[in-house]
Amino acid sequence: MPIVDKLKEALKPGRKDSSDEGDLNKLLASSAKKVLLQKIEFEPASKGFSYQLETLKTKYVILNPKNDGAEFSDPPYVGHSDGIPAPQKMLFAGNKLSMKWERVYRVGAGLHNLGNTCFLNSTVQCLTYTPPLANYLLSKEHSRSCHQSGFCMICVMQNHIIQAFANTGNSIKPVSFIRDLKKIARHFRFGSQEDAHEFLRYTIDAMQKACLNGYPK
Repeated sequence: MPIVDKLKEALKPGRKDSSDEGDLNKLLASSAKKVLLQKIEFEPASKGFSYQLETLKTKYVILNPKNDGAEFSDPPYVGHSDGIPAPQKMLFAGNKLSMKWERVYRVGAGLHNLGNTCFLNSTVQCLTYTPPLANYLLSKEHSRSCHQSGFCMICVMQNHIIQAFANTGNSIKPVSFIRDLKKIARHFRFGSQEDAHEFLRYTIDAMQKACLNGYPK
C-alpha cells in the first residue's frame, strides 16, 4: 500500500487499530531519507551580480563623494558641501531650539473626559509638556506670523497650552480639539474610542501642514 494511502487510513477519525503502526513508521522514515538525501542541482544565473550592482548605482547619488576615482557622477546640487539642497523655508532656527524649559511653570490644568476622549487628552497632555514645542508656542511667535484664515493646528495647540498653564490646579475642556476633530483626521468620530498614537500622528501632520502652508510640496 502506498504511503499516502497508509497515512489516510491511519488518520481516519476514531481509528484505534495500531497493527500497521510499525510499517507506517518505516515508510515515513524511508520517505524522509529520500527527500533529505536528494541531490540539489543549481543552475547558473543568466546575468552576473555585477550587472545588478551597476543598475542599482544609477538610482542613487552620493551626498559626500570622495575624490578616489569613484564611478558615481557628481551630485546635481551646487553650492552645498553635503549635496543636500537648501530648504525652501526654515521652520525654526536650530540655534533657538531648547530641550529644556525656558522658565519654570507650575503643573497646568487637567482635562475633562468629554466621552471617550481619553485618547485625545493623553496625547494633548504629552504635547503640552514637550519643552521645545511648549517654549515655541508659549512665545506666541507663530500667531504673530500666521496668515491662515481657517483651521490652523498650530494655533489650536498654542491656544490650548496657554490656557492650560493659565489654569493651574483646575481642569479644562479640550473643546477646540473636539470641534476640529474631523479637520485633524476625517475618519475620527466624537464619542468613538480612537487610538492615541494614531491621533498623535495626525496632529503632528496637521501642525506640519500649518507650518508649510503656502509653500509647494
